[in-house]
Amino acid sequence: MAAEGVGEVGFLADLAAVGVEATLEHGVVLYQVIATSGALIGASVDTGVGVSELQGWPAVPPHWLHFPASVQFATTNADQTEVLPGWQRHSRDIGQWDMSRPPIQSWLAHVRGVIASAIADAA
Repeated sequence: MAAEGVGEVGFLADLAAVGVEATLEHGVVLYQVIATSGALIGASVDTGVGVSELQGWPAVPPHWLHFPASVQFATTNADQTEVLPGWQRHSRDIGQWDMSRPPIQSWLAHVRGVIASAIADAA
């Protein structure tokens, strides 16, 4: 069940509602996701979303995913706009945004899917 709220506040509340601890640091919501497949399987991977990307949450999902620079992908469109030192953000289209289930569940599944494509020497 989605927590009440929109934008940054709603995103943070939704993460908390599914047991994901998050912090806000210099305009980025930081949290960890366990990799369920791929080269990083079983690893707790730091990730984040810029607050500016959360204005439309939950109706509109973020587009950019933030990862430490050590998390690498074979193919990516990355930059360092509005990221923490030592981090990059990666452009990832989520496709059709399905609101038939709690948005945070769809979001976390998307993040796990992106992490699954990280390359082996990323850790």
